[in-house]
Amino acid sequence: MNDQDFILALEEYFDGTLTPEMRAAFGSELSSNPERRRLFEEQARQHIRLHAQTSKIDFTESQHIAMMVMDIVEKGHEPARFSDILHDQTLQERFRAIRKGLRAPRGSNLNRYARFALLRLFGPPTFSVAVSTIVVLLLMFVWVPKIMRPEPEEYTVTQIDLAPSKAPPVLDPTPIPPAPTPEKEPPTITFSPTPSRDPEPPATPPLPPLPPVSTAPNAPLVPLRPLAPTGLPPGFIGRTDGERERILKETPESERTEKGVAGALKWLHDHQLENGSWAGQDPVAMTGLALLAYLAHGETPGTGRYSETVTKGLKYLLATQDARGAYAQNVYAHAIATYAMAEACTLTRIGELRASMEKAVQVIIQGQQDAGGFDYQYSKGARFDTSVSGWQIQALKAAALADPAQPSLDAALAKSVLFLQREAFARDGSGFVYEGKNGIPSASGAKWTMTGVGTLGLQILGKPHAAQARLGLKALRDVTFDWLPGTKPGVYGYYYVTQAKFQQENRAAWQEWNLQMVRALLKNQHTDGHWENGDYDQGSHVYTTTLCALMLEVYYRYLPTFEKAPEKPDPTGSQAGDVSVDVQ
Repeated sequence: MNDQDFILALEEYFDGTLTPEMRAAFGSELSSNPERRRLFEEQARQHIRLHAQTSKIDFTESQHIAMMVMDIVEKGHEPARFSDILHDQTLQERFRAIRKGLRAPRGSNLNRYARFALLRLFGPPTFSVAVSTIVVLLLMFVWVPKIMRPEPEEYTVTQIDLAPSKAPPVLDPTPIPPAPTPEKEPPTITFSPTPSRDPEPPATPPLPPLPPVSTAPNAPLVPLRPLAPTGLPPGFIGRTDGERERILKETPESERTEKGVAGALKWLHDHQLENGSWAGQDPVAMTGLALLAYLAHGETPGTGRYSETVTKGLKYLLATQDARGAYAQNVYAHAIATYAMAEACTLTRIGELRASMEKAVQVIIQGQQDAGGFDYQYSKGARFDTSVSGWQIQALKAAALADPAQPSLDAALAKSVLFLQREAFARDGSGFVYEGKNGIPSASGAKWTMTGVGTLGLQILGKPHAAQARLGLKALRDVTFDWLPGTKPGVYGYYYVTQAKFQQENRAAWQEWNLQMVRALLKNQHTDGHWENGDYDQGSHVYTTTLCALMLEVYYRYLPTFEKAPEKPDPTGSQAGDVSVDVQ
């Protein structure tokens, strides 16, 4: 069984759709491959733990069940221990195994299996129903009104009275209080995968345009050396010329997608303002997005066709940064600009960029909530916002790739993982929610856009196999890349979903999405290279164009986390990442 077949079998096992033939092959694979057995055990623990949280089942009892299953798997000595667990037993076989196990010595594998099977058959749900039934019966027996059980009438026998007996008195039954009327209908938890019916709340109003910034450099922004694979983090290798060409040769429709990218970069170049920024909802945010599109293609100061364009954009961001380190007051804009600055720092190792990035990252870290999430204005209140958090997490991860030694950055990333798993994930297990209050299970349903945000967040933070990430990908199966004429496509959500599907190990699911994406994007691109009418596009088209370009660059922008980057020797014998240059 190859890696792809194993991943598919693992997904089908937890979905309950694994065929008997595949179960046998799956069990054999687990018995013979320790690494895959370890992955299966980890996923089983997470699956049951998450089920306990979302279904309101007692957590410790569910964890006990999971540990017992793993104990049987790890300590059992029977030859077919995995196949026994994966085998679909009939009820008769199950009772026979239970009877045999109960007679076996306590602590043996057979005895453990019998106790586990009994717990599954007569576990907490069955026990709870039985206890509830007994309590109801006792209450009915004790509290039934006496009129339902009248005492027999007493007759006197001292004399015979032929006169009609008096009618027995009428007993007033105890009045039954009316049933209380619920104060409010409980909220309905829904998950709608239809992009056009799930618009996100609008962002905060845009800030007023910033004053023009002089782009005449005191000293040019130039990299330490031409962009090369040496010294780059493994995920960035695809941005170099040789590796990008190799990846595109293995990618269907690559000639058409690269033509679309080239058209977008040319259009952005033509629409850059004199001060180095781009117009739109917020000039800082639009400049950051445009720089991300150029940097994904390997365009940096001093290298590439658009070296001057990138240099002007970076100098604009440097000029807008205040003494505290913020590029803008809008939290979206600051995070996107930090994201771009961190990638530029990774690709060039320019000291001026690095100093700016470090200050900007500290603004984000200081604005992080105790529970790990973020909100507008970096508020530390109870409310969290998954959309806001998504851009902050991407910026923090990019900063970690640029400079892993930053103080407090590891702690911020660890808190972000806990936030996505504990706060932003819907209590019904259907994906990630848009907003909520820290420490309180969100009553709102999951949204496909936020499910893309949360799933990608866990993937890039090193948790691609977390139960929440796996369930997120499952929730995204029904999302389609729709761009119908006359509609506003959800490019915000598509940006996240495209990366999440690209990072998943199920390559068949990625290929299906990729085909939809390429067709929709190339069909709707204008001849001059831009896209328009995306959600939240306020007229400049920079927002829609940059997000669409980033989607078409997904093949080489970041290598999938499950793939190992090719190892290449450093021809100079040194690492570019070990040197920084300050530009005066």
